Amino acid sequence: MWQKLQHNLGTCISAVLFTAALWVLHHELQQYQFHEVLQHITALPRSRLLLAFGLTALSYLVLAGYDLLAFLDVCHPPPYRTIILTSFISYAFSHSIGFAILTAGSIRYRFYSVWGLSANEITHVVAFNSLTFWFGFLTLGGLAFLRAPLVLPAAFHLSGASLRPLGAGFLLLVATYVGAILYRRTPFSFRGWEFRFPSPTVAILQILLSCIDWTLAASVLYALLPASSVLSYPHFLGVFLLAQLAGLLSQVPGGLGVFETAMIMLLSPAVPAPVVLAALFTYRGLYYFLPFVLAAILLSTHEVLQRKKEYSVGSE
Repeated sequence: MWQKLQHNLGTCISAVLFTAALWVLHHELQQYQFHEVLQHITALPRSRLLLAFGLTALSYLVLAGYDLLAFLDVCHPPPYRTIILTSFISYAFSHSIGFAILTAGSIRYRFYSVWGLSANEITHVVAFNSLTFWFGFLTLGGLAFLRAPLVLPAAFHLSGASLRPLGAGFLLLVATYVGAILYRRTPFSFRGWEFRFPSPTVAILQILLSCIDWTLAASVLYALLPASSVLSYPHFLGVFLLAQLAGLLSQVPGGLGVFETAMIMLLSPAVPAPVVLAALFTYRGLYYFLPFVLAAILLSTHEVLQRKKEYSVGSE
């Protein structure tokens, strides 16, 4: 009963946040015409589009490193090509659909169980990836918020508020995690589920790899914005991470609407809203939609081939 109530409450909150984000977007963009946004999209130089595409491919390749690191503690990991394929499909789906533990976890279970991995081993990989994702974000976000504190717009109703305490809190969480790895040798157990802490070396690689991935993901959008002396990359990175945090906490699939609203509000008036929205549309297409379509094709192909293989084995 309580779980059902939690699920329904979470769904309602996500729907309210999504609706609120659409209303704010409408309010912010009502003075502009949609054809202005289309003009900015069609005017994007091919060189910037190619750069953004290359950064997207590199980002998804780095994401495969999450799985590769997670398998260091597994005795019989799948082949590298399977790990890279599974990682790409999992992240392409979770980025677009959201609910990463459910979507990416089920895909990983489908692929990795074929290679004889136990449910506990797959759960370890999923948990390791989640920690990698968040501790990279916390590290990079903590540094960005401390180094280049953002000025929140008046619409946030937090006049004079600083993100430095948030940045310090992020880095404190990272320090706690590293400290637990250094001083706790026994696995962490919770309701019968056991998680083995990585070695200090793997933990450093884990955080470093995630920081690189977040930097690449931000660089994709930054490459689609016009060059500006007003908007430096360190400042933009802080804006990007704060907007991503809003999208992630909203639980709206892919942060759709919430992320865009935060980006437009945080970047104005340095960058006109139609320019930001044009870059965001293109970013959604390159970083979310295109990988999602490719992942859906790869997953469908894998399922067809797997069923043919199971049928041929069963008929012998």
